[in-house]
Amino acid sequence: MDSKLGATQSQAAFPSYDEFEPLCTWQREDGQDILVIHLPEFKKEQLRIQISNSGLLKITGENVIEGRKRSRFVKEVKVTKDYDSSNIHAKFSQGRLRVTLPKKAMEPPTPDPVAVTPSPNQDDQNDNADMYGNIVVPGIKSRVGQLMRSKEFTQVMVNVGFVVAVAFSVYTAYKYWTSYVLVDEE
Repeated sequence: MDSKLGATQSQAAFPSYDEFEPLCTWQREDGQDILVIHLPEFKKEQLRIQISNSGLLKITGENVIEGRKRSRFVKEVKVTKDYDSSNIHAKFSQGRLRVTLPKKAMEPPTPDPVAVTPSPNQDDQNDNADMYGNIVVPGIKSRVGQLMRSKEFTQVMVNVGFVVAVAFSVYTAYKYWTSYVLVDEE
């Protein structure tokens, strides 16, 4: 009987936890996203925010409900490369924890450099320049023209033509031989 009493007393020495998932909302803005976590029964001192080197934002909180009974939560958010993780900040006010995740400044995309090489059949190399001498990337018509003048394209077209001619010949011969009927004369 003493062993049961000892077990009950040792269990009472440790707090019991009620784990919950807090209500969270996102506010999306142009330069930042804000995670709002609703924690009406918590105080600032009961909250902890950490960010790992791998970009995992971990928000935890623990609150005493009554006696040895406690309420706690863990919220984890993956911080992508779109955010500036060194400038993340949080503010707790009126039972709401606002975690601001500023986005990295979007750099305008730089166009990929396009090498413009004149085709061997061009007499004038200024076909790829505008009236001010600036290099202009050729349009689709120009690119198709260059493709059609290439040796590889010519070889492919000759091979395709040969295959089509052979296929047509085989088809015609098959139709001719299968449609020709010998009539016996008496």
